[in-house]
Amino acid sequence: MNKILITGCSGFLAYYLIKILKEQDNNEIYGITEIPDFVSNEFHVFNIDIREREKVFEIIEEIKPDIIFHLAAITNVGFSWENQKLTYEVNFIGSLNIIEAVEKYSRSARLVLMSSAELYGKNHGPVNEDSEVCIKNPYSLSKYSMELLGDIFVSSKNLNIIKIRSFNFTGPGQDKKFVCSDFAYQIVQIEKGNRDPVIKVGNLSVQRDFSDVRDTARYLNIIANKGEKGKVFNLCSCNSYSIEEILEILLEFSVKKINVIVDKNKFRPSDIPVLSGDCSLLREKFDLSPDFKIEETLLDLLNYWRRIET
Repeated sequence: MNKILITGCSGFLAYYLIKILKEQDNNEIYGITEIPDFVSNEFHVFNIDIREREKVFEIIEEIKPDIIFHLAAITNVGFSWENQKLTYEVNFIGSLNIIEAVEKYSRSARLVLMSSAELYGKNHGPVNEDSEVCIKNPYSLSKYSMELLGDIFVSSKNLNIIKIRSFNFTGPGQDKKFVCSDFAYQIVQIEKGNRDPVIKVGNLSVQRDFSDVRDTARYLNIIANKGEKGKVFNLCSCNSYSIEEILEILLEFSVKKINVIVDKNKFRPSDIPVLSGDCSLLREKFDLSPDFKIEETLLDLLNYWRRIET
């Protein structure tokens, strides 16, 4: 049996990753989440905060996992501007606790560090794994610090660590603090008559490479097993859309006529204008490509909120 530990096991991506792992008979799954009342009938849950160093060490010592997906993090760029200290504590110190616990109690484990394409702050076209890193916000700073920490432990301690830089992903179940889900939620509230037919938006010209979360989870599982130690891998779709295009697709699926108003208060400091990925490595090395088109992803997201808000 493969013992697999997932930090942030109550999260959006973890939900779909666990579904994939459960379909494989040889996996014994464990999870860590800071949510005190989160439980599961499908895997064992440890309800701790990854900043709690001693508890992290106790869990790694008890499980001695074969694979660790380190997904727990502050993941929202806007939130990171308002909560910088917490972002650094969770994303850097929390990661340090995981890495050092692995070094002490489970040195042979494959540790997958979930980083972000936000590190590519000087994006002038599709970026690959060798593109320049340029930090533009507290979130990307915390994630790059985590990556450098991983590099130190690969080179000096020979730990089996790989780094994943994920571009944007969305789909059913995403928290409404993220833009696609926020739009979908607002549309459903309007459809149900709970608010006026108006959506206030920030900078619609920003472009992002969006993947379906179900594709991202599938990629993550495959790369965790086949990626080389110490390497970085982009998870992306090679398809970029402006936020305006995303909103237009969602509005086409709505049963109500909705007005869009630009609200300058929703603009984010130092927003990266374009963030698009080059998925050549995914295709050539792992033979991976998307199963879902953006229209299908967004319709599934919209229908998710329609079910939830009944």
